[in-house]
Amino acid sequence: MVDSLSGLVDLRSMRNQIFTRRDRGSVDAHDGFTTLVALRTKAGELAALRALSQPDQVRRVQPLLQLDPSRKNPADQLDDVEGIARELRLLGRPCWIDSSDVADQPGFGAGGAMGQLADRLSGPADLLDTAFPVEFIPVVRSDAAQGPAAALGRLGHELGAGAALRVRRPVVSTDRLAQLLEWVDLDPSEIDVALDFQYVAEVTTVLVDEAAAILTVLAGLGGFRSVSLLAGSIPKTLDKTATWEQPRTEEVFWDALVQAGAATLRLGDYGAVHPISGPGFRSNHVALKYTCRNHWLYSRERMPEHDDHDDESPRGHTLRAVCRHLVESDSFAGPDFSWGDHEIHEAAIGRGSSLGVSSQPVALATSHHLAYLAGRQAA
Repeated sequence: MVDSLSGLVDLRSMRNQIFTRRDRGSVDAHDGFTTLVALRTKAGELAALRALSQPDQVRRVQPLLQLDPSRKNPADQLDDVEGIARELRLLGRPCWIDSSDVADQPGFGAGGAMGQLADRLSGPADLLDTAFPVEFIPVVRSDAAQGPAAALGRLGHELGAGAALRVRRPVVSTDRLAQLLEWVDLDPSEIDVALDFQYVAEVTTVLVDEAAAILTVLAGLGGFRSVSLLAGSIPKTLDKTATWEQPRTEEVFWDALVQAGAATLRLGDYGAVHPISGPGFRSNHVALKYTCRNHWLYSRERMPEHDDHDDESPRGHTLRAVCRHLVESDSFAGPDFSWGDHEIHEAAIGRGSSLGVSSQPVALATSHHLAYLAGRQAA
């Protein structure tokens, strides 16, 4: 993978040259954001975003909304993204929006999803709305063809918000990245970069060296508005029941690069789900993935085969048990930490609602996760 980066042959010897020096200072909480979170536009993640109500909840956190190809109704998805973009902008935070996975879906009409969103957000939501136009930051992936890349660059220029470049593995060459920047046709100071490693189960020297090599290439291409490391460590499926911990590998990975000198590198993750989307299935288990400092806390139980609770579904009853385990653990942040934590506590003590909805565990976990990121200290 690293061989495709021209001239990068001795990664270890170049690590001292890779990053900005620490005497340039660390990322300030007021410098736009300190953490990036990639969220799919699905029910659970959207519910957590809708629960945000204070500017402090997003002052440090930059949401990246990733349109989901599994959703059957394009108009409904556009309605959801438009609503979230408006709500977040009122809180002082523009969205990054990545429509790459739905670019070929004809249901989004002329101009595609991004053109439709730009048109919708250029005007008011209703007759009483005065907070428009609403800008957002279009995301260009590193495998984009010339036409889409140039169109997204023009859109970023027209919106006045710039663009974001999402660099994914396999590693592309220096020439390819330079060509992509030429197509986007924006100054690097108008471009945010997310170095996206997707699923990372463990951190190795090889992995850190690979990330360091790409950051070296990016540093040679210009002074970008921000650079974030995006990764997630939640596995596709959990294979245990009860409650257990797992290291937050995404933070370990990021910290390894910061300790090597990347003082301004920002942390990015995938919320409380596996980073790689796939076909959904209805599980016989209910699980909560709870973000803690340096680790994940997983609480998972199997639903009963028979419905012995006339007043509640098996899924809702099992989620209560999962919430109770979490609340009784040393890792629970308390009911006032976030909307999700309040609902977890309510469920644990026999109250609450919507517990039988399949997206509710993701909604609760994502709400807590956003509050966790908002409270993190910068590097």
